[in-house]
Amino acid sequence: MSFKDIFQEEYSVVNSAHARVNLIGEHTDYTGGYVLPSLLNFKTTIQISQNNNKKYQVYSDNFDEQINFIDFIKSENIDWIDYVKGCLFVFYDENKQIPNTHLNIFISSSIPMGRGISSSSALCVAILKTLNDFFKTQYSEKHIAILAQKVERNYIGVSGGIMDQMVSSIGIARKAFFLDCLSLKYELIDLPKDWIFCLVDSAVQRNLRDSAYNERYSQLKKAEEYLGVEYLGSVKPNQFDSTKINDQLILKRARHVITENDRVLKAKQSILNKDIKIFGKLMNESHQSYAKDFEASTEDVDLVVERSISSGAEGARLTGGGFGGFTVSLIHSHNYPEWKSKMNKYYDAENVFEV
Repeated sequence: MSFKDIFQEEYSVVNSAHARVNLIGEHTDYTGGYVLPSLLNFKTTIQISQNNNKKYQVYSDNFDEQINFIDFIKSENIDWIDYVKGCLFVFYDENKQIPNTHLNIFISSSIPMGRGISSSSALCVAILKTLNDFFKTQYSEKHIAILAQKVERNYIGVSGGIMDQMVSSIGIARKAFFLDCLSLKYELIDLPKDWIFCLVDSAVQRNLRDSAYNERYSQLKKAEEYLGVEYLGSVKPNQFDSTKINDQLILKRARHVITENDRVLKAKQSILNKDIKIFGKLMNESHQSYAKDFEASTEDVDLVVERSISSGAEGARLTGGGFGGFTVSLIHSHNYPEWKSKMNKYYDAENVFEV
């Protein structure tokens, strides 16, 4: 279906945003630390036009569903349309001088949903970029990311950080996006040409709201209280006084984030040094920490990681918010054909692909 098929007219503005893979740095963003994602080819595209029907008309090509509404009241059970409502609510709240303008909105996407590669953030960024173009508000890409985070945190209710929105709004393909999540300073770093990052779909469906994501967020905030710091990201491994935390579960959660931040900094340096062995080792350590201290992995995901490493990957780890979804593996280009051949014995070819 096309925009014209649904709304019997041509769209006036179009924009898009890509999904991301986080190479390393999980649950470090909302704790004021560092992350190192990169963009994927998957993207969400938004087309819009004004209408005179006194209602918002939104069609999702993925769901083959049209929903019309006149207010921005959230559904009882969060549905895809609530992300659209949330974007409109946040955008108009930011621009009180702009009268509510009824729109036709057409959504199409190639991003697999519920797999930990930020389909929701790409949707929000794409909608806000399109609204920015339509209303000529001239927001920077960074400000669009900040607005997109407001949608997910304040409207949807997911206690996430700013990483997904920042890389989706600003990132460039085949570059690592190093982000200081506290200052929002970032660097775009070329990935070595002989490094290949691949995603493997674990086929474990995940949902941030139904998973333990918000629970982990609360646990890390508790760790900050124990340690007397505003952000765990400010605590270096050699400054970590574990005796201040008398709850073993909170201690494990804190240890993951503090060591993970250190791994991100070392991973960035290993890219600059083109040291694939170090980067791979850091990925493996990251997964072990994510699985054992943060308890965000599953047996099925752990098996994907083990198979990837035994098939020749330098490193492999669960990527994204956790509790299922994709794993990411790093392979040297010389070893890639053999690695892919071995992995295809376990997983269908369409579930194993390059970043």
